[in-house]
Amino acid sequence: MVDKPIQKAIEQGTEAIEETSKVLCSWLEDPHTCENCGAYCDAEVEYIQSQAMYMDIWKCPNCGERYYRNRE
Repeated sequence: MVDKPIQKAIEQGTEAIEETSKVLCSWLEDPHTCENCGAYCDAEVEYIQSQAMYMDIWKCPNCGERYYRNRE
């Protein structure tokens, strides 16, 4: 059994790490979060028919929703 002060310190440390770290690799772009299901999207390149060209997109692995990348 873990002492209460130690357990509290561990929980606070875990929360601090989650708040300060956004991604696994600092040099990579932050993944987009799907607006429908909340999952992290995968970075892909797909043919977009309305644009008639291949574009960089974020694609949700759960629901298949697509979002444009590098759009400001």
